[in-house]
Amino acid sequence: MCMMLPPLGKNNIQNTLYECFSLMREMNDTRGFESYINYVYEDFLNLFDKSSFRIVEGYPDYIYNTSDLIKLAGRKYEKKRNEINYFKKHYTASFEKFSPRHIADALLMIDQWKREKIHESNLSNHNEAHYQYSLVHEAEAAKCAIIFSEELGLQGAIITIDGCIEGITLGEPIASHTASVLIEKTNNTFCGMPQFIYQQFCSSDFSKVAYVNAGEDWGIEGLRRAKMSYHPCMLAKKFLIYEKA
Repeated sequence: MCMMLPPLGKNNIQNTLYECFSLMREMNDTRGFESYINYVYEDFLNLFDKSSFRIVEGYPDYIYNTSDLIKLAGRKYEKKRNEINYFKKHYTASFEKFSPRHIADALLMIDQWKREKIHESNLSNHNEAHYQYSLVHEAEAAKCAIIFSEELGLQGAIITIDGCIEGITLGEPIASHTASVLIEKTNNTFCGMPQFIYQQFCSSDFSKVAYVNAGEDWGIEGLRRAKMSYHPCMLAKKFLIYEKA
């Protein structure tokens, strides 16, 4: 058991944290797991005595100006524009809002994405069990988000080519000024599709918010390069809180 977010509120946080860890210890200590609180924002650290706990900095979230992701203006986005233009020129694609009627085909697309990623990892000799295990769980998380998108309040979009779903993205507003893009899966056969669906989704669903949060890179170098290529306006620090031994 862990806390995926810090406790809400700003009052009596010190005692609240002690109580949270007490509850987690009841389950974790007998099973050999370490208790922790995840996704702690930086300002939260000012609400309690940090000397009583062990604070570990996690991977930051990548934050972008929404207008940059939509306009892709200037030389720094020239490659993105070229990729999108290539996609539009070479493929007859349809961009649509995601709805419950797309669920079944979207799940098939995620299964295909998983198979292709595992095949790629085998070809590159990057077939460590941990990596493929992570791919399986990433695919299952995406499928859960698709199935329960309505209950979770997620909005999304798909790209179809020749009547088949070849790309899907899901996100949500998380504040009056910020939206979060949670999932983006595309068929790598179609060059430029990731850039196209990202731009179109931000334009169609999030044009009225100032920022888009694309989440963290989990320490994966390829993902870090991809997120940096969109030139974030800031990296939002996140922390984990552990009890001191």
